[in-house]
Amino acid sequence: MYTIHIENECNCFKKSGFENDQTFETKSDALMKAKIMECRMNQEFCHTHYFEAEDRGDVIVMGSVVRADYEDDEDDY
Repeated sequence: MYTIHIENECNCFKKSGFENDQTFETKSDALMKAKIMECRMNQEFCHTHYFEAEDRGDVIVMGSVVRADYEDDEDDY
């Protein structure tokens, strides 16, 4: 079994309808789903964080960092 694990569940992720720790029979299915999630999370609903899927063997970890443009906006306040 292969698992997609979201490292830090931001509020946008929690509202997205995606679930954490999804499991798949094949690694290719897990990687494909992780890339789809990564793309949708970055383009459609979370504009605070940038997500990136990292293959760590049996687990694909979806890590996140605060987007640089978001950090710049916060400094202006």
